[in-house]
Amino acid sequence: MLNDALKNAFGINCNIESLKLKGLPLYMTSGRKFFKAVMGEAAFMLIELSGKDKFGAIALKKQLAQYVENTGLNSAYIFKNLTSVQRDALISKEIPFVTLPDQIYIPFLGVMLSNSFKKKIKAAGDKMTPSTQCLFLYMLYQSGGDYVIKKRAAEDLGLTKTSITRASEQLRQLNLIHEEYAGKEIRMIATAKGYEFYELAKDYLINPVQKVIHAENHSNGGMFVAGETLLGRHSMLSEPRENTYAMYKGNKAAANLKDIDIRWQEDIETSRIELWKYDPALFAINGEVDPVSLAMSLSDNTDERVEGELQTYLEAYRW
Repeated sequence: MLNDALKNAFGINCNIESLKLKGLPLYMTSGRKFFKAVMGEAAFMLIELSGKDKFGAIALKKQLAQYVENTGLNSAYIFKNLTSVQRDALISKEIPFVTLPDQIYIPFLGVMLSNSFKKKIKAAGDKMTPSTQCLFLYMLYQSGGDYVIKKRAAEDLGLTKTSITRASEQLRQLNLIHEEYAGKEIRMIATAKGYEFYELAKDYLINPVQKVIHAENHSNGGMFVAGETLLGRHSMLSEPRENTYAMYKGNKAAANLKDIDIRWQEDIETSRIELWKYDPALFAINGEVDPVSLAMSLSDNTDERVEGELQTYLEAYRW
């Protein structure tokens, strides 16, 4: 029981009762449960998220401020499960939370944290290969929550029998898919749909960018809008001076691109070109790279504005 866990953690009796909220957007109340907790002289609200809620630390922080304003109570989220990455993201954003039995971060009351987490089964190197990531993206965007025929996926992705077998095996080891036979067909079935499927795989996805060069502006059919240029077109973020494009590293045109040192060539208009480990054309939409590949290509960006706008873009995407 939650009240017993809080009592044991802080040595103070805890009384919890259900709470009903009004005057908030439907997405902030639907499927969620609310409780008022009283411990000594401290009173606060606990928000139990539904199983369908998306994990996004920035969005959760914004919602938390609205809960506090609406109720006048300090508030904390209840999570059934947290990975170490998710826990650290919440703490970095100063978002109070409780995950039983031993992850409690309530700064206005107290903190009790443990390094014990439920471990996911991980495949070789903990990261997907480029072929595995291609298969994952294919299933994310093509399956519509239904099955994908392995042979057809191999043909669409240009993978050999050996490559598709290794890719599907890695996804299976990661508990992202399971397979079943239907006559001579092998059907691959995702363990989740849409954004939830992405969340399950996020820790294993790779940055598709192999190399970045700066080349003089020119038209090339193998290039797709990417990076902060793409994000700027779909958010409040300003587009960078240099347009960013993605191109498959194996594209013949890539070999003809001349890398320019932009520090000494200020008079030449250039583009920032990312050479990718897999072909962005496989999942491109209207001349732009797909959302998940975009997110991974920006995964090393430490700018909080980029992180925030990217999270909003992903959550708004029609999965």
